[in-house]
Amino acid sequence: MEYIREKYPQFLPLYHEIYDRKDRSFWEGLDTELKAFSVGLGLDYVTNDDSMARPFETPPVVVNYFYHEEIKKSARKDAMRSGDACPAWTETEGR
Repeated sequence: MEYIREKYPQFLPLYHEIYDRKDRSFWEGLDTELKAFSVGLGLDYVTNDDSMARPFETPPVVVNYFYHEEIKKSARKDAMRSGDACPAWTETEGR
């Protein structure tokens, strides 16, 4: 979060909502956009699954790996276990 605060401060509130408040609305909106984009191109769309066996000549599959906590369950457990909060946000908010 320190890196985000220093290099991309305009994204700090978004990162705070996503990682500290566990607000999934950004990811849900992105998922909706990716689905619509894929459908518009006539491509299959899946979330967290690229295991589809397909002939080589078929169009590619669009795979959404943005739901990190759903991809790697241990990432969520580790963060919750350590009680990590966004240190950069805490500093800027005086908490």
